[in-house]
Amino acid sequence: MLDHGFVRLDAAMATDLSVVNAARVSFARRKEEMDESDEGLIRFLMRDRHGCYDDATDVLTSEGWKSWPTVTGEEFFATLSPACGLEYQPALRVVHKERRGPMIAFNGLSLDLRVTPDHRVLAGGMTTREGRGPNPAFKLLPAHDVLWKPHRHVATAKWDGVAPAEFRFDGVRLVVEPFLRLVGFFLGDGHLPAANGITFHLRKKREIAFLRATVSEAGLELRRWGSSLAVPVTPGMRELFERCYEKREKVIPRELLDLDRALLGHLLAGLLESDGTRMKRPSGTERQTYHTTSRKLADQVQELALKLGRSAAVRPHRSRPGDGHYGTKPRWRVSIYTGRNCRPALCRTERDWLDHMDIETYDGTIHCVEVPNGTLYVRRNGYPVWSGNTPFEHNAFRFHIRSPIFVAREWMRHRVGSFNEFSMRYAKATDEFYVPEADDVRSQVGKPGAYSFEPVSAELAETTREELRAVYDAAYATYQRLVDMGVARELARSVIPVGAYTEFFWTVNARSLMNFVSLRAAETAQREIRRYADACEQFLAEKMPVTQAAFAAAGRVAP
Repeated sequence: MLDHGFVRLDAAMATDLSVVNAARVSFARRKEEMDESDEGLIRFLMRDRHGCYDDATDVLTSEGWKSWPTVTGEEFFATLSPACGLEYQPALRVVHKERRGPMIAFNGLSLDLRVTPDHRVLAGGMTTREGRGPNPAFKLLPAHDVLWKPHRHVATAKWDGVAPAEFRFDGVRLVVEPFLRLVGFFLGDGHLPAANGITFHLRKKREIAFLRATVSEAGLELRRWGSSLAVPVTPGMRELFERCYEKREKVIPRELLDLDRALLGHLLAGLLESDGTRMKRPSGTERQTYHTTSRKLADQVQELALKLGRSAAVRPHRSRPGDGHYGTKPRWRVSIYTGRNCRPALCRTERDWLDHMDIETYDGTIHCVEVPNGTLYVRRNGYPVWSGNTPFEHNAFRFHIRSPIFVAREWMRHRVGSFNEFSMRYAKATDEFYVPEADDVRSQVGKPGAYSFEPVSAELAETTREELRAVYDAAYATYQRLVDMGVARELARSVIPVGAYTEFFWTVNARSLMNFVSLRAAETAQREIRRYADACEQFLAEKMPVTQAAFAAAGRVAP
């Protein structure tokens, strides 16, 4: 309680253990009790705050791959759910900041990553029992914790997309699976002439046989147009094939990438039959590679591999004269990995240590976003991997607050959490107003931005209190008269001064609460709101004592 107004904790789902479990996510067993190592983890997370990626890193969004400097925070980001599934989530916070200092470099055969030393990476041990076998346990660990230690990373996920039973275009029913193979094949070898059809200029018997079988199974017709093979299509089908072009480059229509894993497998089969290669290995696995001159299509095939439970690397591929029919355009190679290559291993031997990891000096901008799942799918130089971010968002406080209107307005300017305020549009205004104690009446000395507050005489303090009471009494009397005469409350309330009390509910997570407290409990904040911020911090200390202590020890700066 406060002398004027109140701060009550209406509900809370926030404990120090919530931070610990969020930091470890579900790649380690959920803990039910704190121990000393967990307290150290919270202090570390608070002290080192937010880990970030370098300028050369990309992040996967629902719009495709984006370089970090172009990220606005309005995107939906690929995240790894507790069940290891691929989900797209909005950003809770965006980080773009300058840094000059060390970065930890990861350099594997299928891994390239640069992060700040405190950044959490999703890694699995290789020297402990839980790290061995086909399904090692992965945890989010600070990058410096795995520096020059044997460990694996993970680059795959499960995907649940949509699975339509059929495709219909202009009343024509098509079998989904072969039609998707046709679309994939078209992306590599197809053309879209002015007439209502798609054409193929094929020489290889294997490709011609594949096209004939696929068109027939889809329920379409294959015709010979001069030296080309053509498939007549309806206007609706043609619209789909038109979306396979973007600025004269081949692309996969975005809605097709939302299909489920089984259907995406047919799309990939068509792609590989056109500009791909398959190579059987002695182990029985199949090495798959796709080549294209469209950089965006290469990026989409990499995303397609992820949704198929695989990982893939996108790299420039040099071509030689007579090597295919790509012309002089730059060529990209997408290598689709299987098995253990989807979990790249680093530092397995002492000889590997210096080759696989290093500490580099960095001078530039670093980037990150926070998402509810705490993980992001990133890549550098075409090599993808799952990595993490900060865990202080995974909890919630709901406060019930009664304060003067001018305090509430300062509070809501922070725009963190969610607010629900009682409205004088429907409810009657109360006749309670904020009158400061005599010791709280002060004068302002100095220029804006550099002023200080000084005490006033006892006589001036009492005069101030009397003047405020007089204004409040007159304003409330006017409000009451207007309401009694039939004026709507939503209009009559305009005479109420900002010293009147209002009530609202505020739902906020621990990180945002600490950010609010760091600003509003500071010496530079207005005295009235400081008291409310202090009251909120008492509830933080009650529910999350280790977190609050780490917050105070870190200079009262939010993570």
